[in-house]
Amino acid sequence: MFRGLLALLFSLFALVSCAPSEPKGPVVLAASSLQAPLEELAEQWRASGRPPPVLSFASSPALARQVQSGAPGDIFISADREWIDYLAQQGDLDEAGLRTIASNSLVLARHDDGTSISREEVLSQLGEVPLATGDPETVPLGRYARQALTSEGLWDKAESSIVPTQSARAAMVLVKRGEAPLGMLYASDVAEEADLETVLAFSRDSHDPIDYIAMILPASGHPDARGFLEFLASPKSAAVFARHGFKRP
Repeated sequence: MFRGLLALLFSLFALVSCAPSEPKGPVVLAASSLQAPLEELAEQWRASGRPPPVLSFASSPALARQVQSGAPGDIFISADREWIDYLAQQGDLDEAGLRTIASNSLVLARHDDGTSISREEVLSQLGEVPLATGDPETVPLGRYARQALTSEGLWDKAESSIVPTQSARAAMVLVKRGEAPLGMLYASDVAEEADLETVLAFSRDSHDPIDYIAMILPASGHPDARGFLEFLASPKSAAVFARHGFKRP
């Protein structure tokens, strides 16, 4: 009986190990603020009969350094041009293959604790309470935040209370949880969260354009990489980005 059980287990293992693996779409390395719309677009792509893309989210600098170190990937989507240029310095870059797929705007947001507070009262708290945003030295969100606050004459007051994070999503989570009462965040992240309230929306003139630029990586060999990139840049995808608080590029 024991031998029969072993034979049955061996047969089951053989069947599982021989079963064909599910085909996978291109590997997409994308800025963390794009998670919601890209997950929806990946599902639309899968529903059209194509293998679903493999999505990996982190900050633009972290992903760029992973690519530089040889991490596998087919498409890289950065929250600014700087990290596209960084990779271009490491190898070939097909400028014709770049696509700007969406843009964003910047807001000062607060944790919505149910109380009412005026904009003036919130601004008076700058420098007094933690203000979460991306690391201004490396993370695109942080650089945009520094530019916007400087443009409004608020950087010197706010700088001492900055809580620098390694991604836009990490900054958003701190404010959402109330661990940081204030945050310089992307408008798209605030639009997705009921626990966040916009206090001040910054004009586009106050900072560099917040454009999401996608590129096919030189080492990519996936046959669907180009097609998925064009899908992300299509009018159909633009409507999805808009539903999640992004703007047309």
